Amino acid sequence: MAKEIQEYITYLSPEFIYVPFDSVDKLQLSKNKLVNHNTLLGERDNGKKIFSPVSGKVIGAKEMIYKSGKCKSLVIENDFIDKKEKLNPTRNLSKTKKSDIVESLKKYGLDNKINSKTTLVVNSLYDKNYDLKDMVINYECYEEILEAIDEFMSAFGMKNCYICVDRNDLYSIEAYNKYINAFLNICMVHSNKKFKDSTCVFYSVEEILAIHKAISLDYMYDNTILTINNGKPTIVKVKLYTSLVELLEALKIPYKAKKIYIDNNIVDNPSDFIIDSSVRSVIVKDN
Repeated sequence: MAKEIQEYITYLSPEFIYVPFDSVDKLQLSKNKLVNHNTLLGERDNGKKIFSPVSGKVIGAKEMIYKSGKCKSLVIENDFIDKKEKLNPTRNLSKTKKSDIVESLKKYGLDNKINSKTTLVVNSLYDKNYDLKDMVINYECYEEILEAIDEFMSAFGMKNCYICVDRNDLYSIEAYNKYINAFLNICMVHSNKKFKDSTCVFYSVEEILAIHKAISLDYMYDNTILTINNGKPTIVKVKLYTSLVELLEALKIPYKAKKIYIDNNIVDNPSDFIIDSSVRSVIVKDN
C-alpha cells in the first residue's frame, strides 16, 4: 500500500551515545569493549535489560542528565557501521507462539502488567506546534502498529483495543482509516477518559512500534521522534541516547544564551542532557 511520507529530519549517526546504567556489577562488557548494534550490555537495577543502539566501542562512563534525572552512562563511540552480531530473519507473526512473544516483550522491557486485563488502550498524543511524534509514527507505520496490536491481542486473549487519537490529528486519523476496518476488535476513539486501570493495559503508539520490532525481528527500537520548536516546529528522528547539544549543533539551531525546555521543563545544563524515548518536545527560546 503506497504511503506518502510525513517530512522530518533524521539524525541517526551521532558521534557518541550515552547509555544509562545503575551498577558496574550488572554490566556485561567484552574485554575489548567493542559492541555491536543490539548488543546486550547488562541490566538496570529494576531488571530491565540494556542494549546498544549502535556499534562501536565503550570509551568510558560519565554522569549525564535524562528526563528522569541524573544517571551514570556508558559512553559509546559510534563506528557508524551499525554492525550486528547476526541478522535475524523476520518472524511470521501469525505463526509466532505466545511464549516467544512474552519472551521478546520481557527482553526489551515492554511487558506491561497484563494479568487478566481484557482491553488494550493505545495512546497517541498530538500538539501541532510542540508534539508531532505520534502523528509521524501513525502516518508512516499504521500497518505495522495495527498488525502488532492484532497479534498482541491474540496472544493474550484480549477482547478489544482502542487507539486514542486526538480529533485534531487529521494525518493519524486518515492513516488508520485506510486499514483499521480489517481488524474487527480494534477501533479508534478521541478520548481515553473512560478507560480504567483495573480492566485496561496501556501502551503508547511508539511502544507498540517497539513491540512490532521486538516480536518480528528480535531487535530493540533504537530511535525516537521529537519536535524541536525554536519559533517553528521541526520534526526530528534521532538515535536513542544522543546528546541534545550534539543534535542542536548538527541541525544548526542556536541554543547558547537561550532557554531550553524539555516537555515544558527548563533544562539547566543542556550540555549534559541525553535524549531517550520519553522526550517528546524541545523548545528553544530567547532569554
